[in-house]
Amino acid sequence: MALPGIDRLLHADWSLSPSKRWCAQARRIEGQWHISDSVRIRDIETWRDDVLLSPVHGTTLAGFDFPIGVPEQWATRVGVTDFRAWLGTLKETRWRQFFDTAATPEEISLTRPFYPRRASKGIKQSDLTRALQVESFDALRRACERDMSGRKPCPLFWTLGANQVGKAAQAGWREVIMPALDQGAALWPFDGTLAALAQENHCILCETWPTLAARLMKNELSPRQSKRRQVDRVEAGKALFESGLPIVWDGQAKASVVSGFGERADGEDAFDAMLGLLMMIAVVEGHLPASSTLSPVARHLEGWILGLEG
Repeated sequence: MALPGIDRLLHADWSLSPSKRWCAQARRIEGQWHISDSVRIRDIETWRDDVLLSPVHGTTLAGFDFPIGVPEQWATRVGVTDFRAWLGTLKETRWRQFFDTAATPEEISLTRPFYPRRASKGIKQSDLTRALQVESFDALRRACERDMSGRKPCPLFWTLGANQVGKAAQAGWREVIMPALDQGAALWPFDGTLAALAQENHCILCETWPTLAARLMKNELSPRQSKRRQVDRVEAGKALFESGLPIVWDGQAKASVVSGFGERADGEDAFDAMLGLLMMIAVVEGHLPASSTLSPVARHLEGWILGLEG
């Protein structure tokens, strides 16, 4: 069933690096989604206040490709039971080092869980699991990550890898999520179902994952392909025009998809922003699940990835 009340969609492909932050946008006009081209987010505060939180275009659902929520096993050890309420306590003394990534295994603690600060010889995942008192690396994943088939997302607290999930979450929470919540935004699924939030809020924030979006939109690359290559982005982009969704492409957005988002290296990020946007349209139009029925742990603590069956 389609979700009423949502007038605009934003999807941001996020990174610790400012040059790799891109956003695609769609507005609902007379039952169709008008898609604009992916654009780089050059100034976060300006984008957050003037684009994300702007009430001009009605109710906005904004997706971000970093974890929003914490793993239950870690939360149990530190006494966190409500993610939304806990975010408001991160300025307290106990959590003063939470965002300070540990450089050595000795610096890791339950209240300083991000590791490592940089890649170097001898870095081991077991150093993190031992310090955080869990039995395996997988135990640091949330249910929405563990239950996923195929490639699984990296756990929140691990900061290595091509996607640098932990570092993106650190930046995203501090620069977007926490300030936006302070200014009245709602957070899915912690504040309620999408259907309910769309009737009561002008801005709703949620978590996405482009790799999942590619699976759901039947847009996965073959093992021989790579999003970093323009020719492969061109091939993958063809499926976006065959989604069956009520979409109207503006000229520049269509041209970008056809060209594989250009020759530049950041074409990968612009592509992911657009792919996630199409997946969000599919959710709002009822083609993919809105995950209205989630476990209490997912709703209050771990969160959920938009589009994943609940």
